[in-house]
Parts: sequence; C-alpha cells; structure tokens
Amino acid sequence: MSNITLEAIRTIVREELAKPSTPWLDSEAAASYLGSTAGTLRNWRATGKGPKYHVVQDRLIRYHVDDLDDFVRNGR
Repeated sequence: MSNITLEAIRTIVREELAKPSTPWLDSEAAASYLGSTAGTLRNWRATGKGPKYHVVQDRLIRYHVDDLDDFVRNGR
C-alpha cells in the first residue's frame, strides 16, 4: 500500500483544478497560461508572431492549449 500524504493529495487536487476545462482558451486565459498579457498576444497577432490562433464566428479569438505548448517548446 502506498503512503501518500494529505499534502500530496492537496497538491494533486490543486494541479487538477488549475487545468483548463476546455483545450480552447480566449486571449486572457491563453495569456495567463503563457505568463504573458492579452495585449502581448494582440501585438503578436498583428505582427504575425506568437502562437497559432483561431478566429471563431469572424470575431472570437481562441487558442488551443496544444498550440500554446508547441509555441513554448519550439517558438512556433
């Protein structure tokens, strides 16, 4: 039997609750995920830099977590 501490369980629960409930994030959530700001993401979109993003219904910007992870790992 494993000896897992209450603090270890709390840490796991906190980590799980911090995960996004959907892999699609708006600019604010994506910026938070990257440790950046929504303004920085807006500037990157305007200059063709930054992570891949998707336009939904011709006005909503959404980022997929996999694209954000790829951007962090590979700069693209």
